[in-house]
Amino acid sequence: TLLLLDNRIEGNRYALHFPVVVVVDGGGIIVKGNVLRTAGNNGAELAICVHAVDVKNGGYFDVENNAMSAVVGVWFVKMATVSTAGLLRVADCTFIGKKYFFDPALVYLSNSLILQGGAQWRVEGNNVSAASVLSISHPQQKIRLSGSGTTVVLAHNRQVEGSAVFAKLLPPNTILASPARFVVGCNLHEEGKEVSYDGVFPEGVELFRCGTCNEDAACYLPGTESVDRSSCSCSCKGGWHGASCLPFEVPDTVVPPVAERAVDGDTSCVVNQTLTSLTLNMWKTHHCFLGVTFSGVGAVLTFSLNSMPLHLPINITLTGCTFLYGAVLQFVGGAEAAESSGVLIRVGRTVMRSSVVVFALALPQHCDIAVTEVDAVQLSVVDIPDTTSRTLSVLLLRNVVLAASSLLVSNVNAHSLRYGGFGLYSVGTLTLVGGSSLYARYCSFDGYEHLFYVYRLSVRNHSVFALLNNMMSSGTSFLYQHQEFSVSNHSVLRVVGNSGSVSYATYNDGLWTVEQSGWLDWR
Repeated sequence: TLLLLDNRIEGNRYALHFPVVVVVDGGGIIVKGNVLRTAGNNGAELAICVHAVDVKNGGYFDVENNAMSAVVGVWFVKMATVSTAGLLRVADCTFIGKKYFFDPALVYLSNSLILQGGAQWRVEGNNVSAASVLSISHPQQKIRLSGSGTTVVLAHNRQVEGSAVFAKLLPPNTILASPARFVVGCNLHEEGKEVSYDGVFPEGVELFRCGTCNEDAACYLPGTESVDRSSCSCSCKGGWHGASCLPFEVPDTVVPPVAERAVDGDTSCVVNQTLTSLTLNMWKTHHCFLGVTFSGVGAVLTFSLNSMPLHLPINITLTGCTFLYGAVLQFVGGAEAAESSGVLIRVGRTVMRSSVVVFALALPQHCDIAVTEVDAVQLSVVDIPDTTSRTLSVLLLRNVVLAASSLLVSNVNAHSLRYGGFGLYSVGTLTLVGGSSLYARYCSFDGYEHLFYVYRLSVRNHSVFALLNNMMSSGTSFLYQHQEFSVSNHSVLRVVGNSGSVSYATYNDGLWTVEQSGWLDWR
């Protein structure tokens, strides 16, 4: 058995990739309890990519209780075959879909799926946000079921946040030969209503409603001794496991205790030095730089926030510093917003010459960030470390998530000698949740095409995104939104009081959604 348990994995295109044919013959693969995210933005990001799979002779491939964020959760690229009592299962996962060139889906088939000889495929108990549960790429691809005991279960899934269809397939996509069974039921929308199955499945598919007990959906019948229909519970045969009587049991993971590590509590500052390279000790609570010059492409000041002692308050202060000729100041989070006791970041009275400040990934919860009083001149593009990206921007956000946090950009005076750049630039998805805020105010930009370029924006759960009282001498727009943006659940997007000779105050080049008491304030 191959176990992949309780990991946090982030990849550019794939979080987990099986690039060759996977044959599971009597053994098993279990992918459980992981956080799987993708950071790329080319439109084909996959949490799990399976090139081809052949599960047989009682083998199993189980994807269970994972948190996934990508365009597709599990993509079967080539033929998938499950035979002779094999089991293929995607269950109890949380999936957040990223929409690019095609609609996201939890499970995506770009070739046929063949089930025979008592095999089972189960997609059950998943929570899917802004995506379909199941999608098939082309009409010629089929789900083929044959043989006694062969069963497909598509049940107890829930869709939230969005208008995606439940399953993107048509009746001809499914070929069902009795006595094989295809069971569908109790799949819900966010508001608790059952989804519509009209025009999706062919005759012969067994539909059931919530509140009824369907034995195939409730139990893995090959391992079930009996079913109590009053409680819809399963009694397992000897050697079968869990509430559903599955053929495997996930072993408890044993995490050895972490040795207590002393935190460096030094609060002194680095003062009036010129640095061309440096290495930081992340396991300390205070970082202070006063009047320091960071010069050249080797002067990369990286704060890996999730490697810091977040159980204690963190304070990072840079005052009166200068960044020259490719120097980079960057703050990097992780795959999801980590718990913290508070992270205070202050960058003030800063001079920048062909340099950039970068925030990347999901920052810890309860961050209080301010970048203020910046004098910037961009003479040439700046290379971003560990990426292929280059930028003319003063501030770059890479797939940033703010959770119960704030980011203030204020009193930035920036001039670019190369037209076509973006003063503030967000690549990937910028997400504000949990009462977070991002304010850009009282800034002045000259020589830029857009004041703030946002590739994709999601503002929800009482959060605020605001551009206030900024000035551009010329350019195309104050706010350029390349793909869709959404404002929901009592959140606000404000573009107010900005001035300058621009073609558009806001330019929206994609779908935008405002719902659940969300607000737009453009004036």
